[in-house]
Amino acid sequence: MTSPTSPTTPRRSHTKSRTGCAMCKRRHIRCDETLPQCKNCTKYSCRCPYQDLPENDHRELIATKANLMWTSEIKAEIRSWQQIGRSSFPSLCVFPAIPFEKISFEDLRLIHHVASISSELSASNSSNFTIWVRQVPLFLEIGATYNFVMHSLLALSASHLAWLTGCSLTANIAFEHRGVALKGLHEAIGSFLRENSDAVLAASLLLSWQATEWRDWTRLMHGTSSIIDAMQPWKNESRLEDFIAEKSTFPTAPPSPDTPFNYPKHTDLDALQLASLQLRKLEAYLKDDIEGTEAVAQLINFVEGLRRLSPSHTTTQRFDMLDPLRTWLLWLPVRYVQQAQMPLSAFVVLAYYYTIALIVEPLFPEIGAAYFGSLSLNPIEEIARRLVSLNACETSQEDFQTALNFMAYPMDMAYKFRIRMGLVLPERVALLRQVIFAHHARAMARSMS
Repeated sequence: MTSPTSPTTPRRSHTKSRTGCAMCKRRHIRCDETLPQCKNCTKYSCRCPYQDLPENDHRELIATKANLMWTSEIKAEIRSWQQIGRSSFPSLCVFPAIPFEKISFEDLRLIHHVASISSELSASNSSNFTIWVRQVPLFLEIGATYNFVMHSLLALSASHLAWLTGCSLTANIAFEHRGVALKGLHEAIGSFLRENSDAVLAASLLLSWQATEWRDWTRLMHGTSSIIDAMQPWKNESRLEDFIAEKSTFPTAPPSPDTPFNYPKHTDLDALQLASLQLRKLEAYLKDDIEGTEAVAQLINFVEGLRRLSPSHTTTQRFDMLDPLRTWLLWLPVRYVQQAQMPLSAFVVLAYYYTIALIVEPLFPEIGAAYFGSLSLNPIEEIARRLVSLNACETSQEDFQTALNFMAYPMDMAYKFRIRMGLVLPERVALLRQVIFAHHARAMARSMS
């Protein structure tokens, strides 16, 4: 018999899996909680009980396990929203008010994510350097009334979090919100009226930005084009008037996903070669900037890959070739702009990413400039404007002169895109071009002297 004072072997501690599947609990083994089929059930070739959970339970379990980048501060802030019914974020001060008390804690986290980004970038006057952040307040305002628009925005938020964390469960949350949004969008199109037209267009745009398959994207694009046609009588009253004005950038005829295409024109391939040359010059300039060099290197690889386009590539394959660029254009600018002190090189790198979107458009006529081509114009010109403004305020101008010199190429491509698409060149942009090219001419003169 062991005495009370004799040493005993301590019991080995272990972490309990409180949300493990029922099969693992019956076997008294630790569940890795992988959804929808845990690894133990896969190992023993049995159906995982996770697959038989009711839809609401399944959704709740995914939300609990997904990486939504929670912090104690964010949780406290969201609890405050639920208690007092309002938020400190300007983008959430909309009418009618967003019913925080009726929205799940996890969905409020998704709202918090996009609202905090919008607030942060608005405070630094940087939201125009991105494709989607500047539209967040409007999407939230429309989403407060139309649930399918809110679900479209929540899907975008979850997609961004999934990109940041690499979490497949977070991507699953985005997928579910897109499904709900699509169902609501189809119902709204069935009862399309002047009153809900902005909501239908907003959801169509948000969902088209997130579509990862050709068939889904082309349906949304041609649906969006039809919606814009229907909105022409009241287009000047729409809160999305800027998108309506870009009707010419949308594809006009839906090709078959397997339709072959002609070999790229020599002029378009020459434009790719010039882009590659300009990118390599930028890469050399950034040799001491590791992050900038890596960003430019992946863009060079992307451009070089497009040079392998051939008539054997189907529309679906060509759409898939563009997917990396779309992902970068959606998420990279936000990461760059959120830096505490954004270096000059980051402005230039972002401008070149947007420029490549303009250059590849002629190579994919069946996809059209709506695949972020037209949306890239404003960020390029806003970046140029910021650099010109900063240059005017600085006494040590060598770095600014170099940055402005590199901006001549993006501004030239933006101008040519406007001409090709029949878009008006605003006077302020024309003046900005003059300033940029004056800097470029002086830089060329100095290099030749």
